[in-house]
Amino acid sequence: MKNMFAFLLMMGSLTLSAQAPATTDLNWTPTVKFEKTTHDFGVIPEGPKATYEFTFTNTGREPIVVGNAQAGCGCTTPEWPKEPIAPGKTGKITVGYNSEGRPGQFTKDVTVTFSSGVNRDKTGTTKLTITGNVTGKAADSQKK
Repeated sequence: MKNMFAFLLMMGSLTLSAQAPATTDLNWTPTVKFEKTTHDFGVIPEGPKATYEFTFTNTGREPIVVGNAQAGCGCTTPEWPKEPIAPGKTGKITVGYNSEGRPGQFTKDVTVTFSSGVNRDKTGTTKLTITGNVTGKAADSQKK
């Protein structure tokens, strides 16, 4: 019976160690480099959706995953890759702005959450910002 208990204890510890993350650094930050984190659309007409692709490179030694890209409001829509980005490879976060009914200056942020492809408990964030000035339809029709 004593040997059986020892065997079960040993098997349980092996199972736990097999499930442990490859690294345990809880202060992990995403090892990504964005070409730029802000984009100014300049003056854009009201109506069409304005989009911009923020390109980043995984500069780390392990895959990273874009877990989420959260916009501050419904007028801004981010899209991101769902598959892990391998070391040295690039990914894109596409941010769209719906200008319909929103004339004037705007500044919108998108918070991108990255996690390690090895240990999903390790996360970090990056803020992307878009700005611009939407010319209203009324102002455009007065110019004609």
